[in-house]
Amino acid sequence: MASGIVKVIPFRRMAQPNRLYFAAVLALLSVALFAALWLPNTTASEDLGMVLAFEADEAIPFPYLQDMLEAKGSLKHTVANFLAYEYYFYGFPHFAYSALLLLPLKWLGQLGNLPLVMGVLRNFVSVLPMLAAIWLLVYLHTRFNDYRAVVLFAFLALLPGVMYNNFWWHPDSLAILFAVLTLFFLMRDDLRFGRNFYVAAAACGLSAQTKLIGVYFFLAVLVYLWHGYRDGRGLRQLLLAAAGFVAVMVSAFFASNPILLYAGARSTYFNTLGAQSGLMAQGFELQYARGLPEVTRMLNDNFGGWLLLAASTLAAAYAALRRPQPLLYRLILAWALPLAVYVFGFSIVKFQYWLPAALPLLSCLVVALPYSRVQAVEWWDKQRNWALLAAAVLAVWVYAAASMLPHTLAIYQTQLARQDNHPALAFYADASAALAPLPPAAYNIYADVNIYIPQDAGWTRSARFETLDYDFIRSNAFQVLFLSQSRIWDYLNEDAVGIDPQRLEISRLFYADANAGEIVGYELVYRDGFGLVFVNEALYEEYFAP
Repeated sequence: MASGIVKVIPFRRMAQPNRLYFAAVLALLSVALFAALWLPNTTASEDLGMVLAFEADEAIPFPYLQDMLEAKGSLKHTVANFLAYEYYFYGFPHFAYSALLLLPLKWLGQLGNLPLVMGVLRNFVSVLPMLAAIWLLVYLHTRFNDYRAVVLFAFLALLPGVMYNNFWWHPDSLAILFAVLTLFFLMRDDLRFGRNFYVAAAACGLSAQTKLIGVYFFLAVLVYLWHGYRDGRGLRQLLLAAAGFVAVMVSAFFASNPILLYAGARSTYFNTLGAQSGLMAQGFELQYARGLPEVTRMLNDNFGGWLLLAASTLAAAYAALRRPQPLLYRLILAWALPLAVYVFGFSIVKFQYWLPAALPLLSCLVVALPYSRVQAVEWWDKQRNWALLAAAVLAVWVYAAASMLPHTLAIYQTQLARQDNHPALAFYADASAALAPLPPAAYNIYADVNIYIPQDAGWTRSARFETLDYDFIRSNAFQVLFLSQSRIWDYLNEDAVGIDPQRLEISRLFYADANAGEIVGYELVYRDGFGLVFVNEALYEEYFAP
């Protein structure tokens, strides 16, 4: 191969027993963290109504997961039912993995044990893949050779954004794991454009299928090809490699969701993704706040703020420009840049959208840590500029880590106690007392998604993410309405801008009446700071009127 070859980042060589020692420490920390997250991940999950009140993004797709596990007569129809998961907002790898995790519980007759089910889903679908992704990043930077592996693991695992992500059943961790696997196998390929290069392409396709983020690898792959060109690879070979990468990525995308073989499902799938892209770009019903203030809030709450982002980017850029073997840092920067442009400039601002770029970028902080006192002295004697820069980066890192740790612990404690005295549960208890005059019956009710209604209440419940209006209420002939005070205030806020302004104005007529306690055709029977309860006039006259 030509001179100037860019190989995997060099690491300080240590004896194999020392490397095993640090890997064992990481394993113990991982097991401890996984165990510590189990109990809070089973809370507020007594029934699906409680899951809905606490996290709608878990409750809405859950029935689809249940249906995947239903036997459908023959083995052929059971397998077909498993593949036709139908909730196309997320990719099949997320649902397939989740369903396979629940199969042992089904065999043990424990699918009705919802706290156990949700604990399994949250810990094994969110926590475990995230830990695996962090392990891979730590390995790429340190090879588990020295104390820096433990420092970097602890820092990444205890980021507030990572802790938030640990507490829901969602596809983000799987998508992030596949993205990090793409980086890992590109580095493992070491510009040979062999098997590992195409394994990276497959991982990229899986990441795109799970939650579309794999499509943002285009710049990193171009950087990798450019390194191949500098290493002496011919243009024809690189074009074939690029075509092969795309082909394997697309093949993995479709192979990991077999239902896309059918034209009808494929059309529905891509229409759903198109609609979801619109929601991510604008918001739901209302135009969500975007821009620098929202990005700043998101970074401060989850990732240490702009200063830590600048420090990690500076460390990565220095390593990408000045280190003898800069490939990893260039790939990370090329991976983070397109996501930064999208998240900071074109999408609504949510922590999980930035998480796939944040973890690799923040992992670059470790380059400012000397692996020994000898190296620190060497930096000071021979690389004075880098030593000063590393000291500044370390100061920012230590300050940010110390500032974030109390927030991370508070997130954990809040999750652990979230079922205690939650306003949604208190509201239901008080609302039930106010509705005591009603005789038991299967009433047709409407309840906003953040309102707790137990599954065993015996009512027929409707919920809606869209705004309400009188046409919807009348056409469904609801007998009881449970409305969220926070939603009423959100839609009556004069600063709120509707994606469909005309629809919002129609809805505001209904919400203004609701806020005044005067919905036409209904009577207010209970109200507190969390919500309001209305019954229709017929029931009110029969059971509530003095």
